[in-house]
Amino acid sequence: MEKNKEKMLKRLGRIIQKARIKKYKSDRSLREFSRDVDMSHQAVKNIENGKVEPKKETLLKIAHTLDLDPDVILAKAARLDDEIENLISEKSDTVPQFLRTAKHLTNEQWKEITEQVKKMDKDNN
Repeated sequence: MEKNKEKMLKRLGRIIQKARIKKYKSDRSLREFSRDVDMSHQAVKNIENGKVEPKKETLLKIAHTLDLDPDVILAKAARLDDEIENLISEKSDTVPQFLRTAKHLTNEQWKEITEQVKKMDKDNN
């Protein structure tokens, strides 16, 4: 596995583990959480330790169970929600260009753009 992917998987695993411990109020909550996401405790442990790359469906189930934003978890795993993938595909002449143009914006600027787009969307409906 390449170094960047290893780092990404370890970061993702730490986020999941931290959220699991916070929600289940115990470091020994692995088995209970494993049952809730319908996985073996070893599989969850491997994800939390960054040893395996979870499938998109697994990440969505984990995010739902831990009350995490699915888009954030997918992004941390360098994945996209199906709706986002479809949008990029359908608007392939504009969305990639927009993202490349906006790549140096601050988080605050992204929030401003998001609010502007929400207003535009509301005006169109």
